[in-house]
Amino acid sequence: MNLFRQKNFLFLSHFRIFVTAIVFIFFQPGFAQEILVQPYLQPGNAPGLNKEEKVLIWQTDDQPSNFKVEYTEGTAFNRGKKARISSVTLDFFNKPSRLYRATLKGLKFDQSYTYRVILEDSILSENSFKTRTKKPQSKFAVFADIGAGTPEQAAIAYRISLQDPQFVLVLGDMAYNNGRELEYRHRFFPYYLSPVASPEKGAPLLKTIPFYMLLGNHDVYSYDLDEYEDGLAYFYYSDLPRNAPVPKLHIEPQGDRERIKTFKKNTSPQFPGISNYAFENGNVHLVCLDANYYINPLDPDLVEWMRNELGKSKAQWKLVAYHHAAFNASPTHFNYQIMRLLSPMLEELGVDMVLAAHEHNYQRTLPLKFEPAINEEGTRYLISEEGRVDGSFILDESFDGKTSTTAQGIIYVVTGAGGGALYDPELTDEPDLWQKGTPENWVPYTVKLISNRHSFTMIETKGNELQLKQIDAEGNILDEIRITK
Repeated sequence: MNLFRQKNFLFLSHFRIFVTAIVFIFFQPGFAQEILVQPYLQPGNAPGLNKEEKVLIWQTDDQPSNFKVEYTEGTAFNRGKKARISSVTLDFFNKPSRLYRATLKGLKFDQSYTYRVILEDSILSENSFKTRTKKPQSKFAVFADIGAGTPEQAAIAYRISLQDPQFVLVLGDMAYNNGRELEYRHRFFPYYLSPVASPEKGAPLLKTIPFYMLLGNHDVYSYDLDEYEDGLAYFYYSDLPRNAPVPKLHIEPQGDRERIKTFKKNTSPQFPGISNYAFENGNVHLVCLDANYYINPLDPDLVEWMRNELGKSKAQWKLVAYHHAAFNASPTHFNYQIMRLLSPMLEELGVDMVLAAHEHNYQRTLPLKFEPAINEEGTRYLISEEGRVDGSFILDESFDGKTSTTAQGIIYVVTGAGGGALYDPELTDEPDLWQKGTPENWVPYTVKLISNRHSFTMIETKGNELQLKQIDAEGNILDEIRITK
């Protein structure tokens, strides 16, 4: 199988990207420095509830600058701690820039902080954020397939800002079409670092709310650094927990040896360590996985790590997130099902919900249990050339999320309608069109499918109750369920 057979899907010319660059690059008023990406918040390497930190990232031209970052408790700034700043020089298209990082260490849980990024004694950015909680509750937004530069992308960003989530989980495909640095700067950041919050512009979400991001297929299409010298920008722009082992099969840049060496130097320690990770917030434990075509979902080291993460977790709610949906009712990417191989282990470990994307729509299944088919010798799972995984299903048909709220099995959610062009709008609320073939590969597990409007997912937990809402770009609730234990 060609691991990157979809590489040219939704292809846009280099010329169009460069025109967009000219439109969006700006000088920060009052500064001679060219600010390419405003300071924004990242989760940092703080997976468990024993340590809390955040990381600020921003990007400028290559002009030498005297930056300072200070942060203090509360929502009003008082001179407080100073953060250590590091930077790397990125040289793409003969236009060097500097990418800065500042780690805010020693933070308390359930506490508001205010930070300042200061350039030559003038305030470049000042914002407040709240750290993760240790309380038995959580509230977060989930979406994916977003960085397409569309009006709907802006509208969804604005609607998320009105929900005031503790964090945002992005299930991949942050910047179309190939996950390049230039694409992030002009199809991702303008919508989530908008100076004003409006349905037309987006919202300044990233200034105050950390985004936990994970790899989608479009994020790795730029792995050939000879073709895309600014490729694999996920590893430049993310700062996430690094608590998972590096599996044998992971994305590897290709191209000129010196270019690869420079990429690895400038993305260390993010590459490849943030391809998979886990973290806790309140009473939720979330495992985030790379599900791209090159991976082995049953990598022994990764499986052992997941067993430790989820098996030993005392969190009331256990969730798993990856990009490529295992259980899906759309035709577009139906045949790629290898993440189904994890289902028996996730059931054993008590996972409540799996969040995925790749399909540009919203889908929700009944609680289900799945046992993949094995060969006659009982030595390996059977996977077709296209990636299909047959097996046996058990559906909890009594669960409705309203009067019957205890789930027997895992609920699989697809939430990929965050900004990119929608897939298969004719499928909305038409169950007869969801059928996909033999009972060994498909049964009527889908109970909700909305593919004619953009939307995002809000998840809120309070003790032994989890509430899921699917909200569209106008603020309408498209789906709502409650799960109890």
